Amino acid sequence: MAIAPITFPDSIPHLKVSPRPARTRLNGQDLMYRNVIDNSRLYKEVDPRNRRRCLGILGMGALAFLIFFFVGWEHFRCVGYGYRIANLRTQYAQLNVWNRRLRLEQALLADPQRIDRLARTELGLAIAGPEQVVRLGKEENVAPGAPVVAHNFAPIVTGKNHITREP
Repeated sequence: MAIAPITFPDSIPHLKVSPRPARTRLNGQDLMYRNVIDNSRLYKEVDPRNRRRCLGILGMGALAFLIFFFVGWEHFRCVGYGYRIANLRTQYAQLNVWNRRLRLEQALLADPQRIDRLARTELGLAIAGPEQVVRLGKEENVAPGAPVVAHNFAPIVTGKNHITREP
């Protein structure tokens, strides 16, 4: 069987002319045949070495991710502790200032001159005279004519919760 070249005229607009003028369209290299291939019954075999390599790479990636995650988590915890320490230091300084103020206020309130002035002006108290002082003790130390306080009463315990007076 012989193949003869056929040329088409340029006057037909719907046909394209080959970009290579030395060849024609029917020379066998430009023809395309439709070949139907059914690959539905084919399956890919699993290569155990390739699978081991992929699982190893996946494991290493997971391990690297966990290490970076742990390092990042520890870093953020350290930053959080730094903020907490800074807040506690400012709170400590504020409490020290407050403590100093309270100690100063306590010292001002416990001043004996202030207490004496308040007792004299607001409460109307005065210094006790020598005749107003009563010394308790033996009767020998009592001045003649001075009142004796609580000398004639003595508590006597008669039961668990009962206290009586003796005249």
